Parts: sequence; structure tokens; C-alpha cells
Amino acid sequence: MNKDSPASLFRNPRFESPAGCEALRPVTPPQWLQTGFLLTLLAAVALAIAVLASNMDEFVTASGVVRPAVFTLVFARTGGILQSVSVTDGMVVKKGEVLGRMDDWEVQKQIGKIKGDIEQAKPEVELAQATVRKIEAAPVPPEFLFSGLEVERQQEVRDIQQDYFPRLTALQRAGSASGTEVLNVRLQIIASEALLKRSQQANDLMRGGYGTAAKEEAAARERVIESWIKSLERNLAEAQEDLRRLEIVAPESGTILATARRYPGEKINAGDALFKVTQNSGVDLRLYATEDRVNLIAPGQPGQLVRFRANNNPDRLAPLARGRVIAVASDRDLEADPDAGQNQGVYRVTVAIENTPYQLAVGATVQAEIVIARRPFWQLLFMKSANAK
Repeated sequence: MNKDSPASLFRNPRFESPAGCEALRPVTPPQWLQTGFLLTLLAAVALAIAVLASNMDEFVTASGVVRPAVFTLVFARTGGILQSVSVTDGMVVKKGEVLGRMDDWEVQKQIGKIKGDIEQAKPEVELAQATVRKIEAAPVPPEFLFSGLEVERQQEVRDIQQDYFPRLTALQRAGSASGTEVLNVRLQIIASEALLKRSQQANDLMRGGYGTAAKEEAAARERVIESWIKSLERNLAEAQEDLRRLEIVAPESGTILATARRYPGEKINAGDALFKVTQNSGVDLRLYATEDRVNLIAPGQPGQLVRFRANNNPDRLAPLARGRVIAVASDRDLEADPDAGQNQGVYRVTVAIENTPYQLAVGATVQAEIVIARRPFWQLLFMKSANAK
């Protein structure tokens, strides 16, 4: 190698032999570097111990929605055509106030017909009552009113004629009377007996059941017509109740939170939800936990902490809102489809909101974390590792 080369400039012949290398002084780090390394190691160990010993939250996630704490859904009580809607979102209403109305043309037509039948039946009742009063005053026809006196008179006439007939017959034998006179008297006796018989029948009829039967018949007709009127009045009351059922009224006082998008002329089915009325009592959180997680929330032991973020807040860095579980459903939600399979069941979890750093919009969806336990990190770490094995 050329001694003038760059590499030869840094060569020291003393260190080319092993003896020369042993003569080199050992390299030792400065004291401050040793101290710093030791302190760093101690700090790392202390930090690891602190992290492992610190409490960590074990939670399950659930989605849900912000809803009024107390609200009432207003349903259509009967099906039909929507005639009008009287309120809009945000209006304050009182209990019993009409919110909307269904078309009532058919019911009004039915009420008018029933009222006409009632007005027609009232004169018939008055006529039947007049007939009853007339029969009570005279239970038999006018020509039979004096049938008892007529019987006595006819008996006297018949007796006189029967007494006169033998004498007239004797006079005829003696030649003092003609056969024509005898025949006339006989015919008069026959006529008198017929009149007597008719008078006796009329008298028996008057004293028998004729008058009572006529009175009962008139009273029965009056009862039939009165029963008919009562039936019409019941039908009228039912029709008026049907008319009231066509009115969609507020069940409670409060504020109209939402209205269904329904327009006049649209067909409505009975049971359709048309309005949501809130009593201005604040909001709470309704979460829906699947059945593979609901047991972790410990149903029947509410009070777990809930952290959540509403999707209506665009600030993803905003602090999480907080609440507490106040109720966990003991059975799956009624809105779940029982035929969808065992893994499709969801359970309602009601959360009372305690603190929120921003305004919560009613109806906003949320993603929540339900804290089920607080344990040291080392316990969670090693228990999960053991469970994984």
C-alpha cells in the first residue's frame, strides 16, 4: 500500500499487534449517560406497572336514538279518507283539541236518515197514545155503548109481543082478526128475538174481553213504536260516537313533536300513527342491544355508565355525552320479527342523560358504549388471554 494513500494516514503501527490492542484504554460512557439510562429504565418499569394497575373500562357497544322522555303517539281510531290536518310541528295543543279530521260524509248521511226516522216515528207514538186514551174512555164501538139497556128494552118488546100473539090467535079463531095480522105479529116476534140476541151478544162482548183486548192491543202498538224510537236513538248515539271517532284529538296537553306526512284525500288505516305529542319533559336515550350482549348489561341491575356520541354532531373530537342505564327490557322488543331467527332479537335499554356537551336533536341516532365493569388492565389483559386459550 502506498504510504501516501489516504488510508495510510490513519494507520498506527502500535495498534497493529495484539499486544498493542491490549494496551488501549477501555471506553466508558460518561456518568450522566449512565444515570439517564437507569432513570429511563426505572421510569419505563414504573409506567408499565401504573398502566397494568390502572382501572380500565369494559364495555359493550349499542346503537340507539334520542327520544322524548315522555311522549304519546296519536293513532287514527278508524280508517277512512283524511279530510284535514289542523296542526303543524311545534304547535302547543291542549288535551282534547282536534288535530285532524277524517271524512264524515257517510256518517253525516246516516245521522240525517236516523233523525228523519225519529221525527217520523214521533207522530205515530202520539197517535198510538191517543188510541189508548180513546179505548180507555170507550172500549167498544159507539153502537155498542148502550147494549145493556138495549137488551132490557128488547126483552120487554119480545115479552109484549109474545103475550099479544096468543090473544090475537084466539081472535083469529073467533073471526075477529085476519091471518095477515097474525102473520105480522109472528114476524115482529122473530125480529125482536133477533134484535134481542144481537143486543145480548153486544152486551156480553162489552162485559167480556173485547175492551181489555182492544186496550192491550193499543198499548202494545204504543210500546212497539216507543221501542223503535229507542232503537233509533241508540243508532243515533252510535253514529254520533262514530262521528267523534273521526276526529283525531290530542290525548294529552303538550307540543306537537312530529306529524306523519299525510295529506287531505289520502286513505288512512285504523291504527296508523299520525302525530307525536311530547309533554316537554326532556329527552332520554333508547338503545337497542342484541341478545348476545344484553346479558352483559345485567338486566335488573341498572346504573351502568353510558358514553355516547350523537351522529348529528359533526365535531368528532367533541367530548362524549354521558348517561346512566335506568331500565333494561326483560324480553326482546315487540318490533322484532319473531320469524327472522334467534339471533335477530334486540332488547330495549333506556338511558337517562346526565351530561351532554352539545345540543341533542330529538330523533338523532347515536353510537354508545355501555360500561359493564371497571377492572385493572392486567386483569383484563390476562383474563382475555386465558379465555382466548
